[in-house]
Amino acid sequence: MCDSGKHWATHEGLATLDPLAVRLKDLLDASFLNIAASLQAERMQFPPLLKVADVDALDYFKNFPQLPLLVSATDAQAMNDRRESSREAWTEISHDCLAHATHILPPAACYPVYSHHRDAPVGRLKTITTAANCYRNESHYLGLRRLKSFSMREIVFIGEMEPVTRALGLARGRIHDLAGALGVETRLENAMDPFFDPNSTRAVTQKMFPTKQEMVYGDDLAISSSNFHRNFFGQRFNISSVDGQTAYTACIGMGLERWIHAMLEVYGNDIERAIARLEALEDELASASEADAALA
Repeated sequence: MCDSGKHWATHEGLATLDPLAVRLKDLLDASFLNIAASLQAERMQFPPLLKVADVDALDYFKNFPQLPLLVSATDAQAMNDRRESSREAWTEISHDCLAHATHILPPAACYPVYSHHRDAPVGRLKTITTAANCYRNESHYLGLRRLKSFSMREIVFIGEMEPVTRALGLARGRIHDLAGALGVETRLENAMDPFFDPNSTRAVTQKMFPTKQEMVYGDDLAISSSNFHRNFFGQRFNISSVDGQTAYTACIGMGLERWIHAMLEVYGNDIERAIARLEALEDELASASEADAALA
């Protein structure tokens, strides 16, 4: 199914952006990076594939068997046999021509952060920001609102519970303020944490003390999601904070295409005006930083 706007087009959940939409996306990500920098986040880049074993350690295949998109090599002999038996153009490659999949396309940008810190101490608080193209085999796709492949910027916090939760609260507030400064009206809503089995003890605790919040634009579009995972990832990957204690983790993620969708709606599809607002905000922040430096 095809869908399109003035500056973008999607086909079967895959998006194409024109040069102005790319500019808008870059400016949005720069704004998120400014917030990450204000939280002393270290920038990191991770491999574009995750090991099946690492994702399985998080119960992802158990909880969301419909969502993963796997990566497999082809079986050369099977491919040659099939080519010789049929001269029709290929529109798909059947499973009998594939080797076993050992890697998965990332469903979220934060996953490799936790496996990277496996068996490692991180101290009271470590903050990391990373971005990734993420992939989910959704039941349906809808413009820039719901995609098979989408861009995600995340800020991840690892350490002791109190500094992790405090930093997450600061990040949540700054992302909310950014949306307000851009004219994107949002509200915070509690939601179930996708890292937990919906039938688990953790999920019951989650209902009593919500630890996932979505920043919702319009009727139901979550443009940002913040998650406090407690010590779930710390236990699964043996990450420690101080004195050998299991680390707590949290993250906040922003779906860039969803932010583009929201801004285009707010600015009446006048993408140049949306870009101008982001550029002006960037200049305002730069001037404020210079003023702070002069007073220091």
